[in-house]
Amino acid sequence: MCILLVNSTHSTKTNCNELSKCHRFLQFTSEEEHPITHTLPFIGVLIQRQSGQVLTSSNETVYGVWNTTAGSDSNPASNGTGIGKYSLGKGPYTVFDKNTNTKYVNFGNCNNTTTGSPNCAQKTGLYLTLKRGASLLVAFQLATADSFPQRDPLQITIEGSNNNSTELTRGSSWTLLYKGSSGISINQTRLTYGSIQWLLQNSEWYASYRFLVNLAMNNGTNIPFIQYSEVALFGY
Repeated sequence: MCILLVNSTHSTKTNCNELSKCHRFLQFTSEEEHPITHTLPFIGVLIQRQSGQVLTSSNETVYGVWNTTAGSDSNPASNGTGIGKYSLGKGPYTVFDKNTNTKYVNFGNCNNTTTGSPNCAQKTGLYLTLKRGASLLVAFQLATADSFPQRDPLQITIEGSNNNSTELTRGSSWTLLYKGSSGISINQTRLTYGSIQWLLQNSEWYASYRFLVNLAMNNGTNIPFIQYSEVALFGY
């Protein structure tokens, strides 16, 4: 087995005899200087890289969507209350501000903000084109918001695209990179980060990413909207 160590100053490899059995060890340092480490399967040629990092800045241009699934066209969400809306001051841009005290609230297909329905959270999300340019996404981490845990994301998808901005509303512009757990646990403490989720099969660099919630933690009970405070995207 081979270990590829990547951190803020160097990358090294040792005892690499069988590339098909190699692994890479990643250490990311966020703006708060908290290292995040994990061992990932790495099949193929070993490449030494500089440190991984948070891919987003606090001034990204982010677009909210609703009634949207992986591979389908995006339906834009807008400020307001009710169907196809997100709360004023609680838009999709808040998930990249590195502040768990702010949150993204999307009503999805619900127009009743008191009782809601079991499906309010489904098919909602956001997309953005990274200001830093095309990047390799290798992991992500979500943080909970301040209110009821039933409103937390449970299952999500992530897609990537290198199409120009005028084509990003088209479902055909996107390639599915991840489908699975949000990393948030049931009844997780409020305003905290869930576990890091890894995109083990992704080796492509994309300029734009689309993040969608398929299912919330509500387990069939009524909720008025979906909520989460942060989406941290890690990579190169």
